Amino acid sequence: MAWFQNRTKPVVLHVDDEQIILSTVKLILESLGVDVIQATTGPDAIKMAEKEIPTIILLDARMPVMDGYETCVKLKREAKTKDIPVIVLTGLDAVKDVEKAMASGANSYLVKPIEKNRLKAKLEKFIKLMPVNE
Repeated sequence: MAWFQNRTKPVVLHVDDEQIILSTVKLILESLGVDVIQATTGPDAIKMAEKEIPTIILLDARMPVMDGYETCVKLKREAKTKDIPVIVLTGLDAVKDVEKAMASGANSYLVKPIEKNRLKAKLEKFIKLMPVNE
């Protein structure tokens, strides 16, 4: 049995190049009872996903070096990461942006600004969240 199957909480890999977004989303995710790991570039996200095998990935679409769409395509091509659900989390909300995310292999799409209940509902489609005392 792989070590990650012994986890007591889901692990979310959150990928964004903006520190304020990373900090804000981390607080929200932790309040939902998940462990959070973070990356700021597509290449770092791919390395981290292959090493940590997160439960789910929240991926910004617009990033330097490698955008979220290309990152998603690469994650979905790798044997170790192809089955990890990916939610594209971005300020882009045009139909063409949603279609591009889904064509890249994303499982879902969520538009910023992030609201806790919307994020929770989206996550619950893919993972079981732990009960948390609020």
